[in-house]
Amino acid sequence: MSAPKAIIQMLMTGTRIIGRAFGDAYKQAGANSTAARAAAGNMKESADGDRMTQASGITVDESTKILNIQDPNNKEDMVKKFEHLFASNDPKKGGSFYLQSKIIRARERIEMHWAQEKLKAQQEAAGEVPAESIAPDGTKPDGPPSDSNSKPQ
Repeated sequence: MSAPKAIIQMLMTGTRIIGRAFGDAYKQAGANSTAARAAAGNMKESADGDRMTQASGITVDESTKILNIQDPNNKEDMVKKFEHLFASNDPKKGGSFYLQSKIIRARERIEMHWAQEKLKAQQEAAGEVPAESIAPDGTKPDGPPSDSNSKPQ
């Protein structure tokens, strides 16, 4: 076999190998994209329209699991667990910055839950309909649209 022929065969073989690798990578990227879209759809379904969950990217249930607490409304227990886990995962002490970040996000989500519950209680005390119970078309569960621009005719 002559040198030019061998070089051409090596180039052709290399081109085929690289072409297959790119084709496989493209297929994998498509599969990953499909899986990500499906996961995002599941996130929306599991959130049940909860804006706080969509904003923070974490549910109250996930937060309680991260902080290893039973009741998200027990403030003393949450603060105690947060401080312990935050200190235990300090990167200066050999901990993980990633885990420390997850612990912070879990605490923030539970604090959002507290604020949401407090607002809901205030609205109920004032006799208002909570914002979550207003349908997307602006109607209350038992009445006409709540849009301030609509006037009775």
